[in-house]
Amino acid sequence: MKKNWKQASAILGLLLLLLTTGGDIAASAQPAEGGIQWLTYAEGRERGEAENKKLFVVFNADWCRYCLKMEKETFRNPTVVAYVNRNFVPVSVNSDKEKSIARKFNVRGLPSTWFLSENGERIGGRPGFIPADEMLQILKFIGSGSYRSMSFQAFVKKNP
Repeated sequence: MKKNWKQASAILGLLLLLLTTGGDIAASAQPAEGGIQWLTYAEGRERGEAENKKLFVVFNADWCRYCLKMEKETFRNPTVVAYVNRNFVPVSVNSDKEKSIARKFNVRGLPSTWFLSENGERIGGRPGFIPADEMLQILKFIGSGSYRSMSFQAFVKKNP
């Protein structure tokens, strides 16, 4: 009887721990290299300058259906993940929680994707859902610096 009580207490304790942490224990046990390594806006700006890398900024919200779709499809594409992590400083901004940053970028719809230079100057932005294949083209256009000398359409024709 005491043995069953100890087992039940241990299981109950584990369940309570999982409920109070929101399952964060399991999430933190996942390897970091499994996806895009998102930073806050402040962390991203600092790292962009320190590492001399452009920022890839995505505005989103928990309730946004297309934000979730982009997270599940575009941002889990292995080629997109590798390119972003290697060539950019990725920043995720929840526009409901960080309204001042969203206002600064005049975000009107979600998701909204922006690119910033190494020193924080705006390169450009695009609203709406972006599928993985198109996102990769945009990332390469910005990452290669081609945006300085040609249009996106010319880049796509030259780099099919």
